[in-house]
Amino acid sequence: MKMRLTDLSVKKLKSPTSGQVTHWDEVTPGFGIRCSTKSKSYVVMYGERRLLKTLGRYPALSLAEARKRAKLFMATEASLETPNQEYDFEDLVEVYLEDCRLRLRGNTLQGYSLYLKQVKLSGRISQITQGEILRAIERYTKSPSSQNYAFTTLKVFFNWAVKRQHLTSNPLSVLGRPHKSQSRERVLCDEELKLLLRYTLMHQGDRFHDIVSLLIMTGQRRGEIADLQWSEVETDTLVFSRNRTKNKRAHTVPLGSQAIELLHYIDGGEVHVFGTALSDVPFSGWSRAQRRLVKETGLAHFTLHDLRRTFATNQARLGTPIHVTEKLLNHISGTISGVAAVYNRHSYLDEMRAAVAAHDEYLTDLLAT
Repeated sequence: MKMRLTDLSVKKLKSPTSGQVTHWDEVTPGFGIRCSTKSKSYVVMYGERRLLKTLGRYPALSLAEARKRAKLFMATEASLETPNQEYDFEDLVEVYLEDCRLRLRGNTLQGYSLYLKQVKLSGRISQITQGEILRAIERYTKSPSSQNYAFTTLKVFFNWAVKRQHLTSNPLSVLGRPHKSQSRERVLCDEELKLLLRYTLMHQGDRFHDIVSLLIMTGQRRGEIADLQWSEVETDTLVFSRNRTKNKRAHTVPLGSQAIELLHYIDGGEVHVFGTALSDVPFSGWSRAQRRLVKETGLAHFTLHDLRRTFATNQARLGTPIHVTEKLLNHISGTISGVAAVYNRHSYLDEMRAAVAAHDEYLTDLLAT
């Protein structure tokens, strides 16, 4: 069904009683909006096999932005029509990042963009050698960890270029990361955790300190807490949709009394808003804020992910069954996996609430000593 898509016409589209109906735009060929019984999603059709790609849901994604994404996506896919077209490295990076914007989370895209533009390479993509790439990584990145991240980012990029037939082979395909990663085992002891939590609670209203406090209390991932929306905060739970979690699984997290009290404090006035309406403005300056926190507390170096490991360790100390801890952490692999994961649909929400209550009591006693 073809029609001229406008903001008003999209708004007036009615949901079908069953199935799906797609309305194709008369202005932008291949672009349309698919209406189901519960939602409306912008789509684009591409390729000889007339494949469909979902661009985003209405009204979270505006018509103008969806149309722009559709044009960019079709322009990217059109490059498959000319597989031998030569690109300069910088130009192909821009095409790649536009493609990434359509399918990757913001944090991932930000990391890719950082390293692809930080490591300076130039010239025809097919003429760049393995040696040039490795020398550029060593020259433009400082720490072993950032060299590893840059290497992985470029390896993924060159794989994409091969898939799009801009290259015949990936110059980094046979190589591993420059530096062997060491698995981290840092767990904060009670005294360290008490000192850290007292410090962050004493500085309520500072966004980074509030993030750290919630990480200690909930054990969730950094990005999930940093990008928290008020719509995800219910009375005594956090509810994350599948597009907000690392493993693409919806996740419900019970909250202890301290986390609830902190969120009420954050929401208590304009001065103490967590970001702007929680996360309208992405948090930046992680490394600088982390270094300042370590310096001001006098603690030995730790990462924010160590707080998640500490949360899991303390749950074990409190006697929480491992499968309940994994539910709290939203882990896919673990004690409930394979066939058991398929047939076991129990949410364990009551068990999770009990575990969170025990952890909340543990933190209360810790702060009181």
